[in-house]
Amino acid sequence: MKPLRLAIILNGIALDKRFFCRKVLPVLRSVYTVDLFETRSRHDAFSLASKTADKLYDVIIAAGGDGTLHQVVNGMLAGRENVKRLPAIAVVPVGTGNDFARSIDIPSNAAKLLALLKDFNTREIDVDEVHYTTSEGSGHRYFINVADLGMGPEVVKRVLDSGRSLGSAVTYFLSILRTFLTYSPMVVTAKADDWEWQGKLRTMAFGNGKYYGHGLCVAPDAILNDGILEAFMCGNVSVFDFVRNSIPLKQGKHINIPEVWYKKATFVTLTSESDCLIEADGELLGKLPATIRITSHKLRFLVPRADHLLK
Repeated sequence: MKPLRLAIILNGIALDKRFFCRKVLPVLRSVYTVDLFETRSRHDAFSLASKTADKLYDVIIAAGGDGTLHQVVNGMLAGRENVKRLPAIAVVPVGTGNDFARSIDIPSNAAKLLALLKDFNTREIDVDEVHYTTSEGSGHRYFINVADLGMGPEVVKRVLDSGRSLGSAVTYFLSILRTFLTYSPMVVTAKADDWEWQGKLRTMAFGNGKYYGHGLCVAPDAILNDGILEAFMCGNVSVFDFVRNSIPLKQGKHINIPEVWYKKATFVTLTSESDCLIEADGELLGKLPATIRITSHKLRFLVPRADHLLK
C-alpha cells in the first residue's frame, strides 16, 4: 500500500493550536507526507478545502472545531457534488466546540490519530443541507452535525464575541445561560412529512450527530449514516427547568417535560412570525424561512472500528 498523503487544514486561532503543532504534527510528519494549511481569516478553511480536494490527497484532516469541519465539508463538496471519490476526512478536535468529534469519539491525541490512519477504516456519513434567508435573498449550506434555530445562533454569537478566557466548556454554559435570560421566545412553525410543531420556541435542533453546544445531547438516538435527522423542539421552558435538565442533556438522556418534543425527519420547512436566526455546525447562516433536508451525498470519514454511532 502506498504511503498516505495528508493535507491538514488547521484553524489558525484554535485554542489548542500550540498543542497540535508541538505534540501531534511532528508525529504525523515522522510517518506520512504532510502538507499543512493554516487558516488566517474566518472563511479560509472553505477555500483551502476546495483547493486540496483536487490535489490527490488521501486524507484531509480538519484540525479545529465544528466550524472548521463545516467549512471543510462545504469547500470539498462545492462544485463536486457528483464526484465519486473525494479524499477521506479525518477530524482532530482542537477548537472551541468539538461536538462532531465527540459524536465519533475522536480525541486530540497523536497516538490514537496514528492508529486511526494506520487502520484506515472509512465510513460514509450522511451530508445534510439547509436553505435559508439572507439580506441579499437566500443562502445554502451543507452540514454534517447539527443545524439549529432560536437560542442556538444567539449563543454562537456570544461565544464568538467572547475572549474564551474561562475555557470552552464554561464559556458555552455561561453563553447559554445569559442568552436564556435575555432571549424572547418567538412563534415558530416546523412542518415535516408526517408531523407539525408550532409554538413559542426556545431552541430547535436537527441532528445528524448527537451533540451541539459543547456536549448537549439533543439527539440521543442519532445515527450518522441512517438517512434520518433527529429533531429536538424545546418550547417556552423556564430558567429553572433549563438548569434542572442541562445535566440530563449532558448525560445523553431524553428530557421528559411537556415543552420538549423529539421527532424524526428527512425534510422540514421552517417559518417564524419574527426574525429567527439559524446556524449549522457552529456557523451562523441567516434566518427563517428555511428548509432542512437529508441529501443523497455522503462523505467518507475515518472512524474507530468500535464506533456505535454508525450502522
